[in-house]
Amino acid sequence: MKKPLIKIFLLNFLLVLLISGCKETPPYIDFSKKIIGLRDTNYVGTNTPSPVMKKIYIEDLTGVRCNNCPKAAVNIHDISLANPGKVVALGVYASTLTNFMTPWPGFQNLSTTVADNIFKDIFKSPGAIPTGGVNRKVFPGEAITVSYNSWSGFADIIKMEESPVIIKDSLIAYDSILRKARILVKLIFTKKYIEEVNLSLYLIESKIISKQSMPSPATEPKDDYEHNHVLRKAITNFSGLPLKINSSTIGNYEVGRVFEKEFEVDLDANWKVKNCAFVVLVNRFDDNSKEVLQASELDLQ
Repeated sequence: MKKPLIKIFLLNFLLVLLISGCKETPPYIDFSKKIIGLRDTNYVGTNTPSPVMKKIYIEDLTGVRCNNCPKAAVNIHDISLANPGKVVALGVYASTLTNFMTPWPGFQNLSTTVADNIFKDIFKSPGAIPTGGVNRKVFPGEAITVSYNSWSGFADIIKMEESPVIIKDSLIAYDSILRKARILVKLIFTKKYIEEVNLSLYLIESKIISKQSMPSPATEPKDDYEHNHVLRKAITNFSGLPLKINSSTIGNYEVGRVFEKEFEVDLDANWKVKNCAFVVLVNRFDDNSKEVLQASELDLQ
């Protein structure tokens, strides 16, 4: 009986030595990447808010070598002062008109592919700037592109129109290390709307100091001109994401229809977060109209 007991004792002793002499290596788990499900849903709400008036959305087709483009920027500033909290602006620095839009050597290139798309596909490549549009609406006797000197008058028309949709946007989180922002966009239809519409999301930056040609009597460009509302990137396609009730149904939105969509956005290291904002649009994008039904601006900080 003693031999089996001795064998068991020796085995246990060896096992203890092995355990004490080895360091356990746990399985590797990477906590640096978190997979986050982004909300994307729609439903009919039980409480429908009252309709609201349209925001004034101004697209400024501009360029760094355009002498009169600062005048258009002043017009946007004046319209914003006259309508506090009711104006959303987008500075579209395309690259098509090289005489007006070619970047200055040694200064930032403010032109983007998405600006080129807006310039060509929405405003049909106008031959001169500054120009642009107000809510991308075709006013009686006008084209979609209207003179910057007319923006104020068309803004007065837009602000008196009711919008069929409300935009509620919010910043969920911002990671300053990864430079990632996560936002929620909630759309609520307060009126029945038949036509198909899209959700467009852009990122803009203001207070960019760079070189700009100036109006007369100035004869030299200004090296420290402040550029505002500069289109940096499109988070959706430039034309927007179709608002689908199901996999195939677009349009025919009933009163109380709600869409909720989350977006996660990477910010370039060269952009100043404190000067960045999101522009949210609910817009048509069909052969008959590109009109913006509602707009919103959400500051990143």
